[in-house]
Amino acid sequence: MTYMAQYHRGTMQILEALAGELEQIGALGARAAGVVRRGGTVWTSMDCGHMPHYEHAEERRGNPGLFRSSREFPDMKEGDLAFTNFCHGDVLAARERGVYVVCVTTPYWDNEFRPGGFTDISHSNPDGLMLKDVSNEILHTHMPYQQGLVDCPQISEFKLCPSAATGGAAVHWMLNAEAANQVASPEAGEVEKARHYLTVLTERAARASAHMDVIQEAAEVMTKRILSGGRWFARSLEHPGFETEFSVACGPRMVNQGDWDEARDMNVMVVTAISPAFPAEVELAKEKKAEGAFLIGIGPASLDGAVADKGLLDIADAGFDNFSPESGGVVGIPGRGQTICPTSGVVGNLIQQMLIAQWAEEMIKAGAVPTFLRGIYQSGGREYNEAMAETYQRRRY
Repeated sequence: MTYMAQYHRGTMQILEALAGELEQIGALGARAAGVVRRGGTVWTSMDCGHMPHYEHAEERRGNPGLFRSSREFPDMKEGDLAFTNFCHGDVLAARERGVYVVCVTTPYWDNEFRPGGFTDISHSNPDGLMLKDVSNEILHTHMPYQQGLVDCPQISEFKLCPSAATGGAAVHWMLNAEAANQVASPEAGEVEKARHYLTVLTERAARASAHMDVIQEAAEVMTKRILSGGRWFARSLEHPGFETEFSVACGPRMVNQGDWDEARDMNVMVVTAISPAFPAEVELAKEKKAEGAFLIGIGPASLDGAVADKGLLDIADAGFDNFSPESGGVVGIPGRGQTICPTSGVVGNLIQQMLIAQWAEEMIKAGAVPTFLRGIYQSGGREYNEAMAETYQRRRY
């Protein structure tokens, strides 16, 4: 199985497993709506990672604005609800004050669902607490505790290509869909909107497999350019989260590193978008392509039925539709003029991770094993990255 197929399969397994959490998500959405109707606050800090910080942000397009982002547990009051990745003493104290605490699993922090000793002390819980100790409920995202989804024999210490932007984001949007629906229609049945979101997301993620032939071709071009001295940069200006998912845990070390001007005609630029023609992204794409870079674009082909004239995918040497053409999202709520809960974040990142995975395989086929970063949340991760720094400087990839 190719590396991109491994990543795609792992993503589909996460989404399929989330179907088993629908009843709990429906009930939690109803609970969140009840808190909002009573004038309380629904807090969220289930955004550990890089892209999740941006994908879960209150200002993210398609966010219904019902949850408040905060890790300040002392500010939370009796009757509030908190969704969180954390399980330290402040979380326990909040629960004991009457905050309803839902711990949401993440690869980044230690918990009782992974082997002892896997997590580095820097990402362990200083109070020795586990999720069950501080929460009223635990909600599983089904992301593997290793986080990576790709097995690479040449880099056997850990799995490649992170998944934190998949399970966590899907759960975030499913909860928002249910809460928004219950706020608008208290008599509405639970689960309907979360199920709809997950169904649409799963269908769109499955469709991403149709890009594999072009991803293969793009990865081959990228390999030739990088082995000829080119650099690889990634940008996402409207949704900054995408570009943060490259040189991170389980990701390739070389992205967004080095001197772009050193070999412009050999460079690679990836632009990942949530709009077909966000002006700053279109200008960047034109500029870098004119310099000779191999331009890869990921984003929607249209937005709310409008097809852009000379959008990102038209400019790109290799363009990949994220199958997410809504400016809001895929969930309609009575009384809201705009749909909510987008799929563009999850599907866009799926495509760029498939690209990373296949590039790694093509590099290895060419006899050039690339350097990937090991998560510092893993025991030995920091030491591994330090030990590989000299290798990276020598190889430059």
